[in-house]
Amino acid sequence: MIWYKKVNEDYDGFWGVLSMAQRFVVIDLETTGNSPKRGDRIIQFAGVAIEGGKLVETFSSYINPKQDIPIFIEELTGITNDMVKGAPAFEEVAEKIADFLKDSSFVAHNVLFDLSFLQEELERCGYAGFYGSTIDTVELAKITKPTSDGYKLNQLAKEENLEHDRPHRADSDAYVTALLFLELKKKLQSLPLNTLKQLYKLSFSLKSEISDLLDLLIAEKLTKKEERRLDIESFRGIAMKKTRRNHTYDEDVTASYPGNDMDKLRILGPDLDYRQDQLKMMDTIYESFQESRHAIIEAGTGIGKSLGYLFPAAYFAKRHHKTIVVSTYTIQLQEQLLQKEVPKIQEMLPFPITAVLLKGRSNYLSLAKFERALRQKDDNYETALAKMQILVWLTETETGDKDELNLSSGGQAYWERLQSDDYTYRGLLQPWEAVDFYQRARRVAETADIIVTNHAYLMADLLSEDRIIPNEGYIILDEAHHLEQSASRYLGKKLDYISVKTLLNRLGTYDQKQMLYRLEKMTRQNKLSAAAIEQPLTDFLYEFEQLFYMLASRAEKHLANSIPQRMALKVKESEEWKQVSMLAERLIDLLSILTKGLRERVAALKEVESLGKNSLFFLNELELLIHSLEEVSSTIEEFFIHPSSSSIYWLDYTKTAPHHGLSLASRPVSAGRLLWETFFVSQKSVVMTSATLSVRKMFRYFKRQLGIEDLDIKSEIYPSPFDYEKNMKAFISSEMPDINAVSQEEFIEAAAAHLVAAAKAARGRMMVLFTSYDMLTKTYQKVKESGMLEEFTLLAQGITGGSKMRLLRNFQSYEKALLFGTTSLWEGIDIPGEALSCLVLVRLPFSPPDDPITAAKSSILKSQGRNPFSEHSLPEAVLRFRQGFGRLIRTMDDKGVFIVLDRRIATSRYGEEFISAVPKVDWEEASLHEMEEKIKDWL
Repeated sequence: MIWYKKVNEDYDGFWGVLSMAQRFVVIDLETTGNSPKRGDRIIQFAGVAIEGGKLVETFSSYINPKQDIPIFIEELTGITNDMVKGAPAFEEVAEKIADFLKDSSFVAHNVLFDLSFLQEELERCGYAGFYGSTIDTVELAKITKPTSDGYKLNQLAKEENLEHDRPHRADSDAYVTALLFLELKKKLQSLPLNTLKQLYKLSFSLKSEISDLLDLLIAEKLTKKEERRLDIESFRGIAMKKTRRNHTYDEDVTASYPGNDMDKLRILGPDLDYRQDQLKMMDTIYESFQESRHAIIEAGTGIGKSLGYLFPAAYFAKRHHKTIVVSTYTIQLQEQLLQKEVPKIQEMLPFPITAVLLKGRSNYLSLAKFERALRQKDDNYETALAKMQILVWLTETETGDKDELNLSSGGQAYWERLQSDDYTYRGLLQPWEAVDFYQRARRVAETADIIVTNHAYLMADLLSEDRIIPNEGYIILDEAHHLEQSASRYLGKKLDYISVKTLLNRLGTYDQKQMLYRLEKMTRQNKLSAAAIEQPLTDFLYEFEQLFYMLASRAEKHLANSIPQRMALKVKESEEWKQVSMLAERLIDLLSILTKGLRERVAALKEVESLGKNSLFFLNELELLIHSLEEVSSTIEEFFIHPSSSSIYWLDYTKTAPHHGLSLASRPVSAGRLLWETFFVSQKSVVMTSATLSVRKMFRYFKRQLGIEDLDIKSEIYPSPFDYEKNMKAFISSEMPDINAVSQEEFIEAAAAHLVAAAKAARGRMMVLFTSYDMLTKTYQKVKESGMLEEFTLLAQGITGGSKMRLLRNFQSYEKALLFGTTSLWEGIDIPGEALSCLVLVRLPFSPPDDPITAAKSSILKSQGRNPFSEHSLPEAVLRFRQGFGRLIRTMDDKGVFIVLDRRIATSRYGEEFISAVPKVDWEEASLHEMEEKIKDWL
């Protein structure tokens, strides 16, 4: 099929002089593969021409590739061999395509792919290739839509409300790309002239000729008076979104807490799904604040925990003119609270509240640093793109919060040079103080009713000299079971090869034109003298490499598998580590000489009165790097020379990766004492809540973790309102072998057979949870190689690619899918409805006894004459089991099957601990065949 026509389709955009002078052709191809040089061919060509802001011409044709179309390409595109059998070969349409491209700019989504294919085919047929201007709509979208969730065509089309009903068909993709291009163009035109000029200077580092486009747009703006945007202001040459003034509300609002349930319900409104325990939770929290008491509240899935604590927090804040701090475990949960839950409760309340998000300082952009960065001309692709994204983002953001941006990995690394910090000279920051994002966030937080933050920031603030979280305050900890872990992680240290090498690469050597080269040049120009540091730097580079070679060699002797593994570091206890300790001492000495020499040079240069701001910024950046090197030195000293008796040290190592994949880490054995001394003692009331805090209906394990066993704490358990007996079936396999009586291979073989049967019975929609990545990998491979689930999509953490959120999105988008997950999928995910109908736990979630953290905690309990299994390993596993169990039923109407493949739940003396820890449900032991039939009947 071939069609070629003129169209005159209006598009609601404005182009003016530019549009009349320029023709753009938007191209999309479908092909048999990714490489024209390896013989892959085009199977469909589609183009849309744009002139004067209108789609004026389209051309589309199937193309006979003279080879079979691979099955996966047929499935992706819907284009079959029969559909192209009677289509023209490329040589039959090559002339028409060449004419179509003539005197145009070539536009495509991922332009290098389409252009390389077309060039190859045109030249093969004797035509000159296309050598005009190219515009990549992926690049253009990254620049004009810096906060987009993703840059795939279907994602962008959805964001722009463009209908895209036939993705991966060239005619549909080209048409949608053309409309998208016009939208992105419109966005560029709306930017202030100065922003366009700054983008233009940076655009020469891009892969497509967006510079030509910007040049034309700037020329157009210069020919007519620019309409001033009222929402934008210019500060020191950078266009930024005007910030709204904080509303000041009348503090005489009536905010008497409604102690009566009927009064609460009148305020909450008729649309609320009424739950008695949720109202009780509100009262418990308000009373705890009033009485200045700490409280522990376990609120089961479905209680409505967020509303349960935000409602009393809002009333107490208004009534008593206090700021309530709400801390969650992750930044994602933090943002969900502010963007979804707070607006919801604001609509219910009879008075206004102010709630603000507060994150660590490094999350905020330093405008002073960014101003300087714009003047630097050392841009590679990643830094140029990041700068362009930030320039556009500054016309949109009110927060300056990095998490709004969608930066590439290179852009994320570059952000570290732009982030706000505690070390930059006050004089350099002063011009920007009035609009500084971090300082603005602090000012807003000081007058807010509710501050929403995360546990990591809370820990950092506790140990900061410049605290924001008030003492004698009122705190709500959501997902409180993660508090001790967050504190331990914050107090821990990490040392890895890549980070230190990156640091040293930024410093450079005398021969490399990096920071050291510039420092020495400045020192000579100002006729200053300093001790030589070239040799200590060279020696450190070599010997640091040797340290990691030695560590990798030691690890290889002790760790057998190729998967990532953890090994305790016990340097002082072993003769074989003496060499490592000696090398560590040598590294510390070399770093001392190096940092001392650098600091002497910086101090001398700061005395030079004629130094400009650029030089001062450079010295500031260098001081930050020196500080980082000093931290490396203190970490090496702690790990290898003076380890703390209250900390655990280990290395993570993968045999398949060379020494540069190795990392060292430490954590305190327990953060309980710190939490007690710096947090619980100084606060009026701390309310800790989560769906999983108790073991055997008691909070003893949780309280011991936090060092608060002896405190008089109000405690409540509000169970889930869901009817698990009605909505869930739970099975224990009677045919699985005892995990401790067989080899891992035999256990995995049996587990794979059960997973195949369960997946077929449940028609996919199944998540399988593992406690180790090694077992996940081997089980996934066994299931895949069986060939029994060819019609199913198999997704696996760490194997099939993508982030946790991307895996979950993919899992929910496929009708018949299995998701293999490990630690991070045991909690904090919400997949309501039929998308998740079957949940399998492969083994009970005990930590390995040789895990350094588990071993250290067990050792301490033993030394106190206590039982490590019953007081640590078992309660920890029971809580994890409860968290995994909670993934299945997420709403009143959900229905599902829960399967445990670990026979210990039925045969061991402690098995009942797991069964009694979860809501009452019908448990049944069944053979593989019986289980399969019952799953079919139930679902």
